[in-house]
Amino acid sequence: MNLQTFTSSSSQVKAIFDSIVLNIKELLKNKQNILIAISGGRSPIPLLEKLSLAELDFSRITFTLVDERIVASDNKDSNEHLLKTYLLKNNAKNAKFLGLVNPDLNHDKALTNANNKISHIDLAILGMGEDGHTASIFPCSKELNKALHDDSNYVITNPTTASYSRISLTLNALTNIPVLILSINGETKLKILKVANKGDNLNYPISYVLSRRPDTQIFWYE
Repeated sequence: MNLQTFTSSSSQVKAIFDSIVLNIKELLKNKQNILIAISGGRSPIPLLEKLSLAELDFSRITFTLVDERIVASDNKDSNEHLLKTYLLKNNAKNAKFLGLVNPDLNHDKALTNANNKISHIDLAILGMGEDGHTASIFPCSKELNKALHDDSNYVITNPTTASYSRISLTLNALTNIPVLILSINGETKLKILKVANKGDNLNYPISYVLSRRPDTQIFWYE
């Protein structure tokens, strides 16, 4: 397991930031444009704000989402709203953005659009919940099997332990992303991660990512 541990939030954020910037610069050496997928939630906010100030050629970078709640883009629970508020400003205002949810909130249309317009993602920043979910691949979701085995890039999930229907990257899509970065905090999540690292476990969907991508860069803050 490629795990780095930190004793402060600021040192963790700096290490993730440094890794992202280094990887972006390497990717841009070989590609004219790259696509980066970001996870939502409150935890990434300091990282997003720091990334917005990075000295990068953002005109060659497009951002999209690892997953999204199917809500209006101006809803406070929208990951699109999160990115537009904390990332797509300062130097990053020149970046492009591909959202996942259409204005009329039609599930089928959102899914079709996402699978049609988002194909090769170059780097993804993941999180993990205390139930071992990553993206919106929840162990409680009836769509768990589809999310783990479908060969599409995105699926719709309906977690019973979280609000809203979601659109989420599949395991197939996640494991094909060249650079995977996982940010987690707290002792509980570290214990879950260690169990998940032992092999595929339906109780902890993150395990499927780790077993297929042991090169995932994991940054943990206690």
